Amino acid sequence: MNEQVCKICGTKEAKYSCPRCNMMYCSVQCYKAQQHLECSEGFYRENVVQELALRKAEADAAQSSKNMLEILQRVEQMDSMPEEDSSSDAGSNHEDQELDSDDEAQEAELASRLKGIDLDNATEVWDRLTDGEKEEFQRFLENGDIVKMLPEPNIWWTKAYKVALVQAAAESSEQEQKVFEDCPKISPNIPKLNDILHDAPFPTVRHNIANVLAAYSFVYRYFLGDIHEDALETVDCMLGICVNLKKNGIFDTQLMAVTSVFSECCNEQLPTDNETLGVLKSDVQTLFSGPKECGKKYRRLFLISALSDIRTLFSKAKRELKAEEIGEQKSDPVKKDDADLKHVNGPFLRSCVKKIDFYLAYARSSYL
Repeated sequence: MNEQVCKICGTKEAKYSCPRCNMMYCSVQCYKAQQHLECSEGFYRENVVQELALRKAEADAAQSSKNMLEILQRVEQMDSMPEEDSSSDAGSNHEDQELDSDDEAQEAELASRLKGIDLDNATEVWDRLTDGEKEEFQRFLENGDIVKMLPEPNIWWTKAYKVALVQAAAESSEQEQKVFEDCPKISPNIPKLNDILHDAPFPTVRHNIANVLAAYSFVYRYFLGDIHEDALETVDCMLGICVNLKKNGIFDTQLMAVTSVFSECCNEQLPTDNETLGVLKSDVQTLFSGPKECGKKYRRLFLISALSDIRTLFSKAKRELKAEEIGEQKSDPVKKDDADLKHVNGPFLRSCVKKIDFYLAYARSSYL
């Protein structure tokens, strides 16, 4: 019973565990308490700035820098806003003009502070921030506002797809090609379910797939669609919130499967807000239903494309991990630092790929 009590205050029920030291706690206030300060400050420093850096590819470095500056400028502006008072409209207009002038000075000062540093380096950026900016970042992370500041990712399953049922052959072929181009490439040689499973699968298989899809939806949005840029980091994050892949968890309903992902995101201190669970539910339903205006022929397209994308992601992570292990054996000085990876190892990734292969076979079968 003591394990369920907050280790900080010792009175309330513990709902979360620290992703660094695994200490159980009940609230943000306890998480930021003095006896846990060293751990929480390190967590904020690494994760908040990494969240803002956006991890863009080199081709998007200029845009990533611009996004970082815009976010920091907004923090500066919010930090300098005066308390709301009952002054007249004329006085308010005068204050607005002064704020606009201050904003320009703040932007110039901020650009000067960040000049010449790598915006993807969390430590360097964090060290250049003022105490007020650091506190504001922490507040944004805690209440989920940080998510609203980031650019909207390009979500492939939310696009408008249409293949008319009655049309010329050439036009039909063109529309169909566009649909397949906008979706992730389907894995070749998907096995038949009968070759893997001789008996009928349990109904819970669909719900377990929902758990995987919800985790995929979250990481796709969290990494702004760039899930393949660093496959190991993406997979490690996905395994942290997907109980079915991480612990072979089984779910009795689709709602339980999706809600589990949301709960694990909170437990892992990943950014969520009041809309996150609703978005995950909608995404999973869309991935199961397929594009609305393309007919029954494409009903399973989104599901198979998503599972194929997940398989590609895990296979790439497996190759990256193997390359790192070879580099470590050769004492390669450019080896990637994977000390922060908590859930990834070679044999485990192989078992995950096999499970995804089974889900792909199920998705193509008549049981779905």
